[in-house]
Amino acid sequence: MRLEWRLAWRNVWRNPRRTGLTVAATSFAVFLVIAATALSVGMWDKIIDDSVGMASGHVTLTGPGYLEERTLEQFTYLDDALVARLSADPGVAGFAPRINAFGLLSEADATRGVMLLGVDPLREASVSTLPERVRSGRFLEAGREWEIVLGKRLAQVLGVGVGDAVLVYSVAYSLESAYEIFRVVGTLGLPDPTLERGLALISLDDAQRFFVYGDRVSEVAIRARDASEAGELARGLGAGLDAERVEAHPWQEVMPDLAQSVVLDQAGMYMMLAILVLVVAFGIFNTILMAVLERKREFGVVLALGLPPRSIFRVVYLESIFLAGVGLLVGLMLAIPAVLYLQANPIPLGDGEEIAAAFEMVGAEPVITAKLQASNPVFSSLMILVVALLAALYPALRASRGKPVDVLRSL
Repeated sequence: MRLEWRLAWRNVWRNPRRTGLTVAATSFAVFLVIAATALSVGMWDKIIDDSVGMASGHVTLTGPGYLEERTLEQFTYLDDALVARLSADPGVAGFAPRINAFGLLSEADATRGVMLLGVDPLREASVSTLPERVRSGRFLEAGREWEIVLGKRLAQVLGVGVGDAVLVYSVAYSLESAYEIFRVVGTLGLPDPTLERGLALISLDDAQRFFVYGDRVSEVAIRARDASEAGELARGLGAGLDAERVEAHPWQEVMPDLAQSVVLDQAGMYMMLAILVLVVAFGIFNTILMAVLERKREFGVVLALGLPPRSIFRVVYLESIFLAGVGLLVGLMLAIPAVLYLQANPIPLGDGEEIAAAFEMVGAEPVITAKLQASNPVFSSLMILVVALLAALYPALRASRGKPVDVLRSL
C-alpha cells in the first residue's frame, strides 16, 4: 500500500502544467462554493435581522386569528405569568408588547393614512432596531404622554418636524371615534421607503388609552438568541401556552413573502453551485483519464510483471484524491480568511439610486456581508471530495482492466 501511495503522488506531478490547472480549477471552485454560500447566508441573515428588527421579531405571540384579520378584535395579554415564562426561557433574548392599528394623521391640509404602532419604550430596544433608527429628535420615553415618532418621509409628506403637533384619528376598540393631539418628538430613517412613509410610533400606554384597549395587546414580539432556532422556539412556546388565548408564530409565518424569497434565492444558489461542482468533476475526470491513456503501456507492463489490477485501480484513485486534496487545501486557505474578513468588515454599497432601490425592495440596508458557518467549509470539502472520487471511477476501472498482451504486442 505504501508503494501505491508513492506511485500515485509521483504520477500526479509527472505533468506539472496539467496538474496545476486542475488544482487551480478545483481551488477556484472551492473558493466560489464557500464564498457564495457565506455571502448568501450573510446577506439573508442581515435582511432577516433588519426585517424582523422592524416588524415581527423572530417569534410573534398573537391572539387566535390575528394573522388572518390583523384588527383590534384579535388580541392577547402580556400577563405576569407570560412575562415570567419568557424571562426564564434561555432561547429568548428579549420581548416587547405592541399594539397595531390603522389611523389617520393630519396637520393643516395634509392627511395621511398610517400604521399606528404602540410600543413599550423600555422593552422595544431588546427586540427591534427602531430606537437606533432615530434621525432627528429622540425616541419615545416612558412616562411621557401623547408623544409620537414618525417615519422621516411621513414627516416630510405632512410637512412637520420635531416639536410640531399632529392630529391622530382612528376608531377605538369600543367602536367609538378616537382622536388626540400628539407632539412629534422624533423621526425615523428606515430601509423600506413604504414603511418610512406609513409608520408612526406611540407609547404602549398611550395606545391602550387612545384605543380604549385596557391591558390588551395585539402581539408580543420576541427576539431569539439564535435566528435559526425561531421555528423551534415558536413550537416550544406554543406547546406551553393556552391555544385559545395565545398563538406562537415564527417569522416565516408572519412574513411569508420574505420566507419565500429566501427559498427562491437558495434554490438559485444551489443551481449555481451544482454547475460549479460539475465543472470540477469534468476537470478531474479529464485529467485522470488523460493520464491513464498516456500510461497505457506502463500499466500493461506492470500488470505483466505481476502487479494486481486492484493495485492499479487504487493508484489511479489515489491520484484523484491527491488532486482534489491539494485543490481543497488551497481553496480553503483562500476562502476562509476572505469570508472572515468580509464578515467582520461589511462593504457599504453607497447611496446609488439603483442599488438603494434594490435593497429597499427587501427592506435591508445596502451593504455586502458574509457569514461563515462551520458546516460551510466542511460540506463544501466533502462535496468536492465525493465528486473527485466519482469522476475517477471510470478512469481507474479502465486502467485496471487493461490486458498486458495487447500492450506487449504494440511494443
